[in-house]
Amino acid sequence: MLVPSGARAADQWIEVGSAHFVVTSNASQGSATTLAWQLEQIRSAIATLWPWAHVDLNKPLAVFAVKDETAMKALAPVYWERKGGVHPASVWVGGPDQNYLAIRTDVPAPDTSEINPYVTSYFSYVSLILAHSVEHELPLWFSRGLSGVLSNTIIRNTKLLLGPPIPWHLTRLAQVPRLRLPLLLKVGSSSPEFTSDEGERTFDAESWAFVHFLMFGEKGARWGKLDQFTKLVTSGTDPDAAFREALGAPQDLEEPFFNYLGRNLFSYRQANIDVSVKREGFTVKPLGAADGASRRALFHAAMGRSDEARAAIEEARKAGPAPESFVAEAMLLDRAGKKDEAKAAYASAVDAGSTSAYAYYRLASLLWQKNADRDTMTRVEGLFAKATALNTRYADAYASLGEVKSILGTGEPMGLVLRAIALEPSEPYPRLAAADVLWRARKYDEAVKYAESALSLAIDDETRRRAAETIDGLRCAKGGGELAPPNPASAKPN
Repeated sequence: MLVPSGARAADQWIEVGSAHFVVTSNASQGSATTLAWQLEQIRSAIATLWPWAHVDLNKPLAVFAVKDETAMKALAPVYWERKGGVHPASVWVGGPDQNYLAIRTDVPAPDTSEINPYVTSYFSYVSLILAHSVEHELPLWFSRGLSGVLSNTIIRNTKLLLGPPIPWHLTRLAQVPRLRLPLLLKVGSSSPEFTSDEGERTFDAESWAFVHFLMFGEKGARWGKLDQFTKLVTSGTDPDAAFREALGAPQDLEEPFFNYLGRNLFSYRQANIDVSVKREGFTVKPLGAADGASRRALFHAAMGRSDEARAAIEEARKAGPAPESFVAEAMLLDRAGKKDEAKAAYASAVDAGSTSAYAYYRLASLLWQKNADRDTMTRVEGLFAKATALNTRYADAYASLGEVKSILGTGEPMGLVLRAIALEPSEPYPRLAAADVLWRARKYDEAVKYAESALSLAIDDETRRRAAETIDGLRCAKGGGELAPPNPASAKPN
């Protein structure tokens, strides 16, 4: 049974476009424009402070600026269904096609406040930037600590406040025992100190405090050393060795860190806004009912809310041509494991003129079967090419396109997979694609190096298995065995 659509059809939805963000909103034009401007400012600040950070995300970020709590509840009802749950001012969710950020525009921080009301979503945004910026995984204390510091960035008309203290972290550290620094630095995502809710809260509080100390303690004396540590880690230096080289022995920082936590006042950085970002240069246009409903359907699909998504899909199709509604439908079918029906829905989206790079990529992936005939593979090639044209930072599409071209013997496949590796330096799949392309070219030694690097980056058993099989196959091929990889390696699981 279909439920009423997520946000009211009677609302007038608009789109505000800045240089790097697209905001869909049922709030006022001024509110939506201000949100786009603020996102541009935090992006600019990260790029200035941490030049190694890749602030242009490979997966699009779809931003919703909603006018009030009622609109947020309609878009993300799950938070109102939980008894005693928090009713958030912002919601972040990752979908296979895009990342989604929804923000209430009626709860901005007052000029006297030093707490960002959207701190949890900014934490997710910064975390995503960090994860996509480096080949070697950043230490957990650093990635979550830096995300925590930057998440509380306050943007005012002329100034940007970076890293005002977060009171709930300080309260927690005053009430619960903290980890000694040598242990804090060794905690990983599977460590017992991080895998419980209470442990994660304490770890995040102390990681935030430690990075805050390194950035702002003693008038910023260690900021340059923290930057040196970051450069060493991102270049592949062992984190423990990098820490000792740049910052010294962890135990030597225990006393100054303890003293820092005991102070009553905490410093932070104040900077001028990026004056090159001008609100008057943003584009503003009204959205038709079909387009607005389709965008909400995609948000609901990403959140796994099939009833709300289907209601919005129906609303979109009643209002007029709605190619993106087919993408939302296909995502629901894909999630349910109905691959043939999903394939048909993605094909409908493509035929209707969808601008979703993911729709073309996913349709190609579903069509790409072992021993597919040349006509099918030629169609797959065209779909992957369209995906890269729609999103020039789509690493998986570049890797897959390169591998298909190597199978068909068209173009220069290696350049495409190298582009994918540059875009996603920490992902193993583009490197497996590179190994396959080189395997078909009979460049076995070079191929093994890419397969070995994929194995070193793998974080799950299936990827490790595929990388190990590729290495074994290449060594066999070099000895006169199989002359081509038996299966495409870059067909990344959905």
